[in-house]
Amino acid sequence: MIRIVIIDGKESEQQRVQATLAFHSDFEVVGHGKDGFDALTLVGKLTPDIMIMDTRLSDTNGIKLIPLLKSKSPYTAYLILTSLAEEAHLTKIINLGITAYLLKETDMDTLPLAIRTLYTGGHFFSPKVHDKVFHTLLDIIKTNKAADTRSSLTDAAWPKGLGKARSQKTVNVKFSAAEQRLISLVVQGYSNEEIAERLSLRGGTVRNYLSAMIQKTGQRNRTQLVVFALNNGLLPQSRN
Repeated sequence: MIRIVIIDGKESEQQRVQATLAFHSDFEVVGHGKDGFDALTLVGKLTPDIMIMDTRLSDTNGIKLIPLLKSKSPYTAYLILTSLAEEAHLTKIINLGITAYLLKETDMDTLPLAIRTLYTGGHFFSPKVHDKVFHTLLDIIKTNKAADTRSSLTDAAWPKGLGKARSQKTVNVKFSAAEQRLISLVVQGYSNEEIAERLSLRGGTVRNYLSAMIQKTGQRNRTQLVVFALNNGLLPQSRN
């Protein structure tokens, strides 16, 4: 059972989220509140698995509240559910280690998948902000390379929660033309289904390609795979 707390300044939004989750037997909403005070009280008292929260709260800036929330309940994961899609806002969120960001305009049927993905250690971002997420990652990589073009991303430079990409030095790793086309689409934020359609492949084939690429580069997930590919010039557009 995934224990969830909902924090939103609008009671109608709390009810909308709770109504969506009510249809899923593996979710239990253990509390809900409207502001930062409620968030701090509930996270300390209930230590939920997931806190779904808007960052626009009546009594505080939700972004500034996140480090304090994490200190009170280190094992709680945070899913930001907001109407804000600005890149500057998203950058702050990512640098705080938040790996799930859903826009309120998104179909609420997406919410259960986002929760389960976050609960199992994955990351989930609304399709509308995919490009902005990767721009943020590229900025982090460029900043790191400016300091030392041969070094790996350090724990300080890489947002906690997304997972630091493993060794960034290429050792006998090459992508075929097909793999380069595929990873280029991943970087652009396309889902496996959209990639399959664009490359005239089956969805299972795309998953198999990605799994093989993750394994041979020694990474843990598709985000780390993208970072590895960008750092090592394994994308066609990355070559000089």
